[in-house]
Amino acid sequence: MSKKNFVLVLALALLCCGSSAYAQRGPSTPDERKRAVEMATFLETNPLAKEAKDYRAKLLFFLAEVPDITVTLCTSILGESKRVKGDYEAELVTQLGYSQAKFIIENPDKAQDLGAEYLAGVEGVLRTWQAIKAIKPKAKFPLMDELLQKQQAGTLAEHVKAGAAGCK
Repeated sequence: MSKKNFVLVLALALLCCGSSAYAQRGPSTPDERKRAVEMATFLETNPLAKEAKDYRAKLLFFLAEVPDITVTLCTSILGESKRVKGDYEAELVTQLGYSQAKFIIENPDKAQDLGAEYLAGVEGVLRTWQAIKAIKPKAKFPLMDELLQKQQAGTLAEHVKAGAAGCK
């Protein structure tokens, strides 16, 4: 397993499952939630900024630490796993969880609506992909371009719902 893939798997495991080392911690504070939303939004619009790596790490540990924000991560909502490959793959896949967390924080009344959470995550990934393409127009990730087309055609929610059927 490459170092890049190992880091991605580790990040996803922490994001999904949390860490028992932090189990004694209380719920997130309003200031922490506000900051998490700010960082997730920043990453959607500035994914290649110099502070992006630091923000990703902070968000990862915040989400692993707090007991009151649980992200249900399922990459099949993007598409077949063999197709979730391309430039900036790690940044885009981890953004899925960060954008989902942003949705949960901003919409606590919909925190149990997995369909809405998944759709918000994919939309965040697409904003991130568009920001990357604006900076790096030669970047390649065919699946992201297809998802953008589905979004423009109004069929993204249908695609996400179909992909969610493969989630456990």
